[in-house]
Amino acid sequence: MGLWETLRRLRPANPSSGRCNIELQRRCNSNSNKAHQTVHQGQVQPLPEAQQLSEVTEQTLQVWRALPAEIRHDPSMASFQMENERIHGSTAGDSEEGEEDKNEEKENSPSRLQEMPDGIASSYAGSDFLDIKLKPGCDGDKSTDDEATTTHSDQDPQANGPGNAKSLARRIHHRSKRSKEQLQRDKLWKRCGLLSFWGLAAIVLITVGEKHLLEKIVQVPQGEQGKFFHLDQKPTGDFRLKLHGAFGESPTLLVTGDHNENETLSRSFLIVQPQISILDRNQSQVFRDILEPWLLPLLAEDELDNGAAVSRNHTYYMTTELKDLLAHKDSRIRLHIYSDAGKDLAIELSYNPLIVDTRTGSILAGIILLIFYGLLVSEQLERPFAAMICSVLSVTALAVFHDRPNMEEIKEWIDMELLTLLFSMMILILILTETGIFDYLAVVCFEMSGGKIWPMIYSLCLTTCLVSSILDNMTTVLLLTPVAIRLCEVMQLDPIPVVMGIIVHANIGGALTPIGDPISIIISSNHFIVGNGINFLTFVAHMLPGVLLALVQSCIYLRLYYRNIDELRLNEPKELRELRREIKVWQRALNAVASCSKDAQLVRGTLQSRVKQLKRTLRHQNRGVGSSEIYTSTLEELKQKYPIKNKRLLLQSVGTLIFVLVCFLIQSVPHWRTLPLGWVALLGVILLLIVLNRDDMEHLIHRVEWTTLLFFAAMFVMMECVERLGLLVSIGELTEHVILTVDKHHRLTVAIFMILWTSALASSVLDSIPVTAMMVKLVTSLVAKQSLELPLQPLVWALTLGTSLGGNGTLYGASANVIAAGIAEQHGYKLSFTRYLKTVLPMTLCQVTLVTVYLMLSHVVFNWN
Repeated sequence: MGLWETLRRLRPANPSSGRCNIELQRRCNSNSNKAHQTVHQGQVQPLPEAQQLSEVTEQTLQVWRALPAEIRHDPSMASFQMENERIHGSTAGDSEEGEEDKNEEKENSPSRLQEMPDGIASSYAGSDFLDIKLKPGCDGDKSTDDEATTTHSDQDPQANGPGNAKSLARRIHHRSKRSKEQLQRDKLWKRCGLLSFWGLAAIVLITVGEKHLLEKIVQVPQGEQGKFFHLDQKPTGDFRLKLHGAFGESPTLLVTGDHNENETLSRSFLIVQPQISILDRNQSQVFRDILEPWLLPLLAEDELDNGAAVSRNHTYYMTTELKDLLAHKDSRIRLHIYSDAGKDLAIELSYNPLIVDTRTGSILAGIILLIFYGLLVSEQLERPFAAMICSVLSVTALAVFHDRPNMEEIKEWIDMELLTLLFSMMILILILTETGIFDYLAVVCFEMSGGKIWPMIYSLCLTTCLVSSILDNMTTVLLLTPVAIRLCEVMQLDPIPVVMGIIVHANIGGALTPIGDPISIIISSNHFIVGNGINFLTFVAHMLPGVLLALVQSCIYLRLYYRNIDELRLNEPKELRELRREIKVWQRALNAVASCSKDAQLVRGTLQSRVKQLKRTLRHQNRGVGSSEIYTSTLEELKQKYPIKNKRLLLQSVGTLIFVLVCFLIQSVPHWRTLPLGWVALLGVILLLIVLNRDDMEHLIHRVEWTTLLFFAAMFVMMECVERLGLLVSIGELTEHVILTVDKHHRLTVAIFMILWTSALASSVLDSIPVTAMMVKLVTSLVAKQSLELPLQPLVWALTLGTSLGGNGTLYGASANVIAAGIAEQHGYKLSFTRYLKTVLPMTLCQVTLVTVYLMLSHVVFNWN
């Protein structure tokens, strides 16, 4: 037996002379066109000298004739085909294929395909490329027609018999039946769990009434005598006071042992001192001071009568000894309210006698958050419904401790300014969508990136970061997310990774300036922080290195995480699928030719060159468009397909948007702030609707993302209840306790580390805005204690970077995250909690680590304070 018989066993059956020959001719023509185009682009290497016609022998032609027909007729094998026609004529290679064509026509007949499973039959019938498979246990004495088969499946053809097909069908039916039963059980368990929750909430909320707080207008005379306000309902634990009056802008709470006496003399304060009565030897009531007094800075005396009234809250934490004293029936408690101002004062006092114990409430709050995130991870319920359930559960937890809020309090918890801003910007963006501007901008970005994937992604991320440093991050994602989604659809990419990149860089960019994020606004507008010399330029100078580190790290991380470019594709283009199948066919043909002789090696060299060329073409197309000609034709097609649809509507909408954005910038300056951002956006939308005079308002309102607004409203209630249960207070107390227990020389290092990581981790789980509001009080109180000798600026930068970067930790860590996810879902792309967590959480932890190193070097090592 010679080389001819060995190669003949490896030879697959050829297509039949009917429809398959027409298909092969079409594909050969297309391959010729592709090869011509590739040669024109300078990508095909010239044939090596060993492949010249003079070196093609009869044994080489025998190896060539053993290859599949589509490979023999490829332009790269033209030298062998020409030599074969010169020696044997144009029909020499076809006479040996006639018998095998009939056998393959029988194997691929409709009756044969009907006996196979659906997936395999469709694979046989619809494949464009052949797949060479050999039966195991080949015997060299047997004919190649009995041993070699040509299939379109990666499975062994022997495994596709009728018996195996029936057993496969039985297994599929069994799995389907089992999955249906499991699905029914899951639905039953879910329904039972929801009904149990509903029953518990209904019983508690029906049996426990709303708490009616004591609210009084108190007249405070001037002088130390002041006013004694008796609390008829004694607190059984910690209690809270809320005062409404002409107080200064600083929300910082000072205690008598920590404030500067000179500052006290230069400013007027209102002092609230709790007192408790005890029985002396004569069995008479004697009041003595308990707890630390609450000092509230007042406005200047000439502004007390006409100044704006503001609210201040304070919680008094009772010790075990005080609780035991109040447990006696003869004990009494009162408030001694006095001021050092030169005139009488009038304040409104609200007294909450019972709040939840901090430790017990923190445990309950943690359980509620675990349930909330468990529902989100399992995706058993829609996000708005899960938020509604957990908000009702949190209100029920407060009601168990007889601290059920009334409807007025719940309405105060919902941030109507934010909801108004979102509602107005949604309508404005819906009208802009009708102009085709987002499609047009997507085409412009495609042109600027040259059709390349990573330049496009990086340009979007950098643009988001820059815009977010000027506008707030919620407005940024509202404007840029539709453009990114449309651009991904144009480039046939999965929009979800790009949307996650926009979310991350919107939160990063928001930390750069004092006006880029609600977090930055809360911190930079604090009176205590402003009074210590932190202005706009100082803020930007200290934030810039940290933001640049986070920006570079995020770009590198995304490039490494999606190093397999196929993970970025929504659906692989048909050209790439065909190219991959073609590489597979050529690779298997190469593997089928043994390198046992010089003649076979000559054919293998040609096959290897073709495989390398196809792989280079695949790598080039994976980076974006395949060539400059394809890019040019695609760009022209996109420009014709996505023009501006309504230029007049575009001018009106863009004019309104510019008005809104300019007002946003003006209102971001603390001294120029006169109107909330929600009102600015609402005025802009009303102006646009008046100019347009639309008749389809109902249709426009129906397109608003009401589920996102409902989710935010439920989240506000749940987060306020979690704060009221004492979770944030526990986090602040733990942070302060750790800082105070450290030696004085290492106190700044520990303070920076604790503030940064506590705010980052808390912002990942909770909403970053209430975390910032709580941590600002902690930072200012730590700095106000002169015995600690902590500088203010390092703690402020740690808080800003921690809350901004920590908001990227989970999908619900920041409001911008939820808005971007809602826009993506409206376009048909759902961003799940688990996918976001697996992708972005490691990036967030790395960013916080880098920022920790930066803060330690700049403020601990080099003392850049």
